[in-house]
Amino acid sequence: MTPNPRSAHVAILGAGIIGLACAWELVQRGAHVTIYDTQTPGRGASWAAAGMLAPAFEAAAEDGAHPRLFDLCMESAALWPAFAASVSQASGRDLGFSPGPSLALAFDGAEAAGLHRLSAALTRHGVESEMLLPEAVWDIEPAVSRGVHGALRLPTDGQVDNRAIVSALIAALGEHEAVRFVTVPAPLEDRDGRLCIEGHDMILAAAGWNTAAIKVRQNGEDFSLVNWDTALDEIDCYGGQMLSVAREPGLPTMTLRCGAIYIAPKPDRVIIGATMEPGRATLEPDEDTIAELRAEAARLCPAIAYAPELETWAGVRPGTLDHAPLLGKTRADGLFVASGHYRNGILLAPVTAKIMVDAMLDGKTSELAAAFSPARFAAATA
Repeated sequence: MTPNPRSAHVAILGAGIIGLACAWELVQRGAHVTIYDTQTPGRGASWAAAGMLAPAFEAAAEDGAHPRLFDLCMESAALWPAFAASVSQASGRDLGFSPGPSLALAFDGAEAAGLHRLSAALTRHGVESEMLLPEAVWDIEPAVSRGVHGALRLPTDGQVDNRAIVSALIAALGEHEAVRFVTVPAPLEDRDGRLCIEGHDMILAAAGWNTAAIKVRQNGEDFSLVNWDTALDEIDCYGGQMLSVAREPGLPTMTLRCGAIYIAPKPDRVIIGATMEPGRATLEPDEDTIAELRAEAARLCPAIAYAPELETWAGVRPGTLDHAPLLGKTRADGLFVASGHYRNGILLAPVTAKIMVDAMLDGKTSELAAAFSPARFAAATA
């Protein structure tokens, strides 16, 4: 039996974009929320991201991806305009939200073939895209190198300022009477087989790649959460390094993609990224790697080579083998999970919040949501 939404008290473990978005959805539906995080809220993978909302480029033709990941990404992209509007209105802040389009670029035959594969995948999904010749690319984005072979225009792929959205959510939630932020470890206990936090009806684990390592007190000792559901052990770390440069005349004004490289202009900076380093959990960028990223970005847009550098950093994404999140009930009584979003944490925040709150407050799970249950991994390892 699910609790009355107007009296439900939910503990959220993790104050990144996923935990914050779930908290926002919960309080809109009348629940009370306590958000536990020992670090500064919003300063993990969410702060390190680039804020791209890219269902087409990231999921339509991704090798090894969950077969329903593209559907999940598209559903979340459709929720973003209303989500951004509600958070912006509540916080009084500009989020730098743009629904699209983005350009995927090709500079050689292999990259052009990749664009045609992506275009074909989108056609199979019934999603619009448009192949562009170089002259059309320069009309849309003059900053692109004259060496470009062509591009794929992706109307579905937009962006948001990731730091602005997490800051706005923190501000809006911080002013809400039904929300508490707590900076000590969550006092999670096993009581006769049910995971509990005193004063709360249910618990949502949303701590990124550290989700499985959350501690549970049992018989006076601390154990990792993975002992209660081995599927959580599927969440691994994927490091990424990035940099930003000053936004100056001659730099791109729209999001550009080319292979693993992206350029994401924000109101006050231009973000360039990113490496994908499985198993890497350090937060220290490497000087040579950053230089290579910048050189690759300058291949796309030559003016980047001369733009003043503002910041370099590294972050840690939580991912799974099928590049899709764990969403829903765990095998542990009283515990839900929302983690493992890989490169799509910002994009998937609104749909994750809806899926999780539907399940927690209303006991409802859609056919699409069920496809991302942590039970898919438990079944695979049974």
